[in-house]
Amino acid sequence: MDREGPIALFDSGVGGLTIAKEVISEFPQEQIVYFGDTAHLPYGPRSQEEVKGFVLKIIDYFVNINAKMIIIACNTATAAGLEAAKNKFDIPIIGPIQPGVEEAVLATNNRKVGIIATEGTINSGAYQNKLRKSDSKLEIFDQACPEFIPLVEIGDLYSSRTKQVVEGYLSSLKENDIDTLLLGCTHFPYLERAIREVMGERVNLIYPGRGIALKVREILESNALLNNPIEKKDNKFYVSDLDRLSKNFVKLGKEFLGFEELEFQRLDLWSKNNL
Repeated sequence: MDREGPIALFDSGVGGLTIAKEVISEFPQEQIVYFGDTAHLPYGPRSQEEVKGFVLKIIDYFVNINAKMIIIACNTATAAGLEAAKNKFDIPIIGPIQPGVEEAVLATNNRKVGIIATEGTINSGAYQNKLRKSDSKLEIFDQACPEFIPLVEIGDLYSSRTKQVVEGYLSSLKENDIDTLLLGCTHFPYLERAIREVMGERVNLIYPGRGIALKVREILESNALLNNPIEKKDNKFYVSDLDRLSKNFVKLGKEFLGFEELEFQRLDLWSKNNL
């Protein structure tokens, strides 16, 4: 692996930019390449086998562009394909599930932990199993929230309709008196304000973006892969279907993430030219 190669991230859409933001902040000297697979959004309702195929195809592309580190910035994709990817590719690959679990276990006081995620992530049991392995005395309450991702993708973050949707999904978790809530999807931090209004200030909201950035640093340092370029290469942002990228999201997402510029290019890994 080349220390001047990029750090590559991917998600089913724009949600993974919340992780990209943390990585860009932690590594200003590195080139970041982000890919949102909007052509296949959302991953949550799809089968584990289908999502695993997407994961392996995307990582194969990243390997071919000489990426030195890959972050699966998607919980559903991590649950479906992380282990298969580690077995196939000789390159550091991480996902958000383990860092989120570690932070949640440290944060909870009453040992009642909630998880919100896509159907695919909830049904995989990935978070639940790792939480129980970390602390067998935890009470775990999970809730799939399939309507959250479309709201984020169109940039509808603060409307009264959005709050109603959030209330509908989170009411049972609130009734169970959880004190820690794992945001088990990279899209969900965009809805933090609405989630906070529903759950209240005393509930810890856990999002593993910062933990992932620190894990990336640990891996790059241990493999002598940190870059110190004379001239930094520009970060690149791709999606597989530009028509499914909301202009409203680009506007609101740029403000939410604190990016001065956020310009996407099309990268269709499933066209005949890339098969």
